[in-house]
Amino acid sequence: MATLYMTEPGTQLHKENDRLIVKRGDEVLDAVPLIKVEQVVLIGRGVSLTTSALHALTKRGVDIVYLSGGGRFLSRVIGQEHKHSHLRQQQAVLIENPDFSLAAARGIVRGKVTNQRVLVQRHAEGAAWGRSALEGMDEMRRRAENARNLDELRGFEGQGAKEYFGMFRRLLKPPSDGQRWGFERRAYYPPPDPINALLSFTYSMLLRDVTTACELIGLDPYLGFFHVIDYGRPSMALDLMEEFRPLVADSIALEAVNRPYLALQDFEAVDLSEAEQERPADLEPRSSTQAVYLAKSGRDKLIQLYETRVTDKTFATPQGDKISYRTIFQYQAQKMARFVLGEAQQYEAFTVR
Repeated sequence: MATLYMTEPGTQLHKENDRLIVKRGDEVLDAVPLIKVEQVVLIGRGVSLTTSALHALTKRGVDIVYLSGGGRFLSRVIGQEHKHSHLRQQQAVLIENPDFSLAAARGIVRGKVTNQRVLVQRHAEGAAWGRSALEGMDEMRRRAENARNLDELRGFEGQGAKEYFGMFRRLLKPPSDGQRWGFERRAYYPPPDPINALLSFTYSMLLRDVTTACELIGLDPYLGFFHVIDYGRPSMALDLMEEFRPLVADSIALEAVNRPYLALQDFEAVDLSEAEQERPADLEPRSSTQAVYLAKSGRDKLIQLYETRVTDKTFATPQGDKISYRTIFQYQAQKMARFVLGEAQQYEAFTVR
């Protein structure tokens, strides 16, 4: 087990000898050898861990991540940080270099659009609108390649994302009971429909993993080249996450609703007054009167889908070794580090065919 998830209200993580014990009161729900755990994720209210468990995990360098019930990242507890001061110094210096930032950002956007195109091609095969959609994505990729500065590149990427989610909506099968998902466009805080809730939760899990990869390699997850640097925004982690959004998060969302693994009853509507607690302070309140989040049944199914996707060793290295997405996250962080240190000519995103 690489990641231990805690989602049940009233549960607490204890340490006993060399094991982690999940308890509800005096009832033991699970027991895991400490040596097998690489990350602990606590989701929602009413889940906690003891001081002894906290000390044991941080001493071993195990991340402890807190997510809201809706999947939004709240905080991380980590042990001793890396010692890669030279890498972080170079990263901070190059943030002010517009040519370097544009080169890095081009690689990021190139990878994202390429992987979005693959996802659409796979799922829209045979659709009447598929060919024109793919041609439009090719044109968007060319425009991004020719962007003259970061602002122009961000504008092209934003326009492309809007068009992509219009296509994504057409790839969704309706619920089996004949109702509608209600997904019209990508909306963030709070999510107004089940598909947005599903995407937001999956992006949060992906961001958590990519942030961890940055920390392991020594990159500062808050100093990115494509995403604007702002208070509390993990811009570098968001940069590296872009190429994996379609490959991991978006494809999981499609699998979850098209198989289907999830149904409308796996989601719950929440009164906006409570949902507003999920809203970042710098965003204007939404006009919607309700937010939609994954219910516990939906969270459990989605976590299982996500863990299967990122831990299965499905990719072969040039040496013939099988690796997982979670390992690839670290490889990509390492590629960015080599680019920052001048050991590589460009940043090459991870793409599939």
